[in-house]
Amino acid sequence: MSFDDLKMDIEFANKLLDRVELIIKKKDSTEGRSTGLKTKFLGDKLKDDEYKKESQKLLKGREENEALLKYNFEIKNMLEKVNDYNNKILRHFEIKIVKKEDIENLIDRKKAKEFLKNLDKKQYEDINEKYTLYEKNFYGQISNQLFKEISLKLTKKYPGVFSDLYNNLRISNMKIFSDTYINMTFLSSVLLFVLSYIFMIVFFGTNGFFPIIQYLLISILFSGGLLAGFYYWPSIVIDGRRKDIRNELPFAIMHMASIAGSGAPLTTTFDTLLRSGEYKALSGEIKRIMNYVNLFGYNLSTALRSVAETTPSKEFKELLNGLRSTIETGGDLRLYLQNKADDTFINYKNDRKKYVETLATYSDIYTAVLIAAPLLFIIVLVLISLVGNKLGGLDIGFIEKLGIYFIVPAFNIAFMIFINIVQPEL
Repeated sequence: MSFDDLKMDIEFANKLLDRVELIIKKKDSTEGRSTGLKTKFLGDKLKDDEYKKESQKLLKGREENEALLKYNFEIKNMLEKVNDYNNKILRHFEIKIVKKEDIENLIDRKKAKEFLKNLDKKQYEDINEKYTLYEKNFYGQISNQLFKEISLKLTKKYPGVFSDLYNNLRISNMKIFSDTYINMTFLSSVLLFVLSYIFMIVFFGTNGFFPIIQYLLISILFSGGLLAGFYYWPSIVIDGRRKDIRNELPFAIMHMASIAGSGAPLTTTFDTLLRSGEYKALSGEIKRIMNYVNLFGYNLSTALRSVAETTPSKEFKELLNGLRSTIETGGDLRLYLQNKADDTFINYKNDRKKYVETLATYSDIYTAVLIAAPLLFIIVLVLISLVGNKLGGLDIGFIEKLGIYFIVPAFNIAFMIFINIVQPEL
């Protein structure tokens, strides 16, 4: 028997084992759903007619024991076929005693060399295949070299300040190491301080000692603002992920309900959602569930609980906990998902109505703060300039330039960021 025959027997055996696994899952699903119907019937949640109708539909007109015996019979037949293929596979490895002079006749040297060549090539490709989570970044490398020691001392001295940042970076799913992110924060703040100080000296000039001090204070203010921005940026990313998950969740749950209605196991449902590519925000959470099950060997209930503990979305956490409870109690998964889809879709529509109403308020705020206020600010400065050239020790011209080129654009940018954060995905 040839190597191709061996390969074919192994493939057939694996297919039969996959079929056995599928039948076992169908059996477990049928038994769980039947138990769920009995629980509802005994709890007076289903009438006698409804219980009989649902039970006949689930068991296809059979008794529960009869339906389960049918599954056991199919499993037994499949395992017997697997045993036959196992025996055929073992026969490929039977040891035959041959004479030394006949060994060369048994080996096709040309095919053996070709097989070893392909095997070495495949092994080389596997060894050199790269699997990376985080890509190298030149800016990050420079930051680590310059601020590694400083950041280590600060994080050890003030663990309470950095613990929230570390936790937010983990939940935000940002593809960057926490220590590297902190080092990049320090480097960016120093660069902004230097560049802003040089820019103000070149743009506004130096007339005396106080302008230099003022430039230093303003540069420190900008640098401090950047530090605060870096510190709170992971929280902003988490809020964005939370919003995106909430927007996709009603449609994903409806998709899950339709798949679960066909009797497919929950792992197959998650795998279908992941392969569809339609739920970008949920893909990271679903990948973690699948990795816990397929790579780490967790059971589905444990995987759902682990992801529920770290997901940024409260709604998705409730969904995972509900799925876990339904699986453990043997409830109707399709019914649970359908009810959950209806609830989340209602919330989805209400959120958009609420946003349209609040958007009118935001437009009034923008008109008052970012259109009318700057005009009044310029008018007041012009009136003050008629009386004197300074206000609070600062030149009127400097205040005008600072307001026009820095403060007003900064407020506009902040307002646009705010609108982008609160705006629901359409």
